[in-house]
Amino acid sequence: MWLQVLLLVGSIVALYFGAELALEAAEKIGKYFGLSPLVIGLVLIGFGTSLPELFVSHLAAYRGVPAMAMGNVVGSNVANLFLILGLSGIFANLYILRKEIFMQFIYHIVVTLLLGVVLWWKRIDWLMSLMLLSFFTFFLGFTFHEMKKQRQTKHVHDDEDEREVVVLGIGIIAKLFAGFVLLYLGGEYLVSSGSAIAKELGISEFVISAIFVAFGTSFPEFVTALVASIKKKNTDIITGNIIGSNIFNVAFILGTLGFQGIEIKDNYWVEWQVLMGAAFFMLGLYLFKKNFGKIPGVLFLGSYIGMIIYWT
Repeated sequence: MWLQVLLLVGSIVALYFGAELALEAAEKIGKYFGLSPLVIGLVLIGFGTSLPELFVSHLAAYRGVPAMAMGNVVGSNVANLFLILGLSGIFANLYILRKEIFMQFIYHIVVTLLLGVVLWWKRIDWLMSLMLLSFFTFFLGFTFHEMKKQRQTKHVHDDEDEREVVVLGIGIIAKLFAGFVLLYLGGEYLVSSGSAIAKELGISEFVISAIFVAFGTSFPEFVTALVASIKKKNTDIITGNIIGSNIFNVAFILGTLGFQGIEIKDNYWVEWQVLMGAAFFMLGLYLFKKNFGKIPGVLFLGSYIGMIIYWT
C-alpha cells in the first residue's frame, strides 16, 4: 500500500516537471515556426499530453476490457472540459474571442456529435474508424493550412526587429521529448498506483475506470493548463490543449480502436449530453463576446463535481 502511495506522489512530481518542460519547449518551437499559441496548444501540447489516453485505451482493449478503454476516453474528455478548463478559468481569464478559436469550437462540436454516433452504433468497427479517422485527417489538414497562413502573415506584417528571435537547437527538442516522456510515465504510474489504492480501499471497477483512470490519463493536460494559467502566459495554449486533446481522444484514439473491433455495452448518454452542452456553451460565449473567466470556471468545476457524484 505504501509503495503505491509513493508511486502516486512520484507520478505527480513527474507530471509537473514534464508539463513544465513540454510547455516551455513547445512555446519556443511554435514561435520559431511563427505559430500562434492556440495552434501550439492544439498540435504540440494537445496531442502530446494525450499519449497516456492512447496507450491506456489500446492496452485495455487488447486485454479484453473495452469498457475501460471507452470509459477512459469519455471520462478524460469530461475531465478536460469541466475540471481542467474550469480550474483554468478560475485562475486566469481565457481569451476565446479570436476567429481561429471559433473554428476550433466548431470542430469540437462536430467531434462530440461523432462521439454520439459511435455511442448510438454501440460498436467501434471499421465503419466507425473510417468516419472518425477521416474527420481527424481533415482536422489536421485544416490546422496545418492555418499554420501556413499564420507564417505567411507574420512574415509580411512583422518587421524584422519586432520578431522574437528563437534559436531551435537540440536542447529545445530534447526538452520537448523529455517533457513528453515524463508526462507519459507520470500518467502511467498515476493510473496504476491510483487503481491499486482504490482496489485496496474496496472501490468498484466502474468507479476506477470512470474516475481514476480517466483523471489519471488527463492529469498531463491538467498540470500543463494549471502551470500556464497560474503563470498567466499564453492562455490560448490552455484552450488549444483541451480542444486538441478532446479531438485527439475521440477522433484518433477511438478511430484506431476500431481495428480491434470493440463493443460498447455501457451507457454513456448522460456524459455525452453534458459534453455536448459544454461544447455549445463555449460557442455561445464566443457568439456573445464573453471570455471564459471565473464565473464559467466555477460553473464547469461544479459540473465536474456533479459528474463525480453521478458516477459514484
